[in-house]
Amino acid sequence: MRWAVVLLVLAVVVAGIAFGIRAIAGALGGGGTDDTPDPAPATSEAAAEPTSDPATPAECSAEGLAVELASDAGAYALGQTAVFTLTLTNVGEAPCTIDAGRTAAQLVVTSGADRIWSSADCEPGDPRLLLLDSGSSDVSTIEWATNRSAPECPADLPPIGAGTYQATVTTSTTATEPLVFTVG
Repeated sequence: MRWAVVLLVLAVVVAGIAFGIRAIAGALGGGGTDDTPDPAPATSEAAAEPTSDPATPAECSAEGLAVELASDAGAYALGQTAVFTLTLTNVGEAPCTIDAGRTAAQLVVTSGADRIWSSADCEPGDPRLLLLDSGSSDVSTIEWATNRSAPECPADLPPIGAGTYQATVTTSTTATEPLVFTVG
């Protein structure tokens, strides 16, 4: 949705520039009726080209995207909700796109080799397509109720125990370093 709004704003800006150029060309043309029509169509066509064929930003690359994961605490009690903050920053030179939805930017909690929970399991949600300008960031939170999950959300999963856990976020191009914390 943000992406569509950005494209709409870009189209309005290009149209405004074309109108401004047309007005300036008319004012500088000396007011002659024969001279005014010729520059205006050429200017309008030149300005219209970018709106009919806009440059589509590329998907954020691993080199152009910084992905950071932080937690609100280093230790949690069993049953306490852990809140993770995910920050996606475009460190590249040009705008880029990324899906930051719960399935595409998936947070996974593990304990050793045991996969405990994933943000994509029970409430995956819709895609969240972002257009990040160079240097801009998107910050979102993901909550985990210190419980176990699995694809399709079976109800008979055993509870988690006290111990050391780690969380990572994986996007289409990169993954965070594991964030280690304890529960118990």
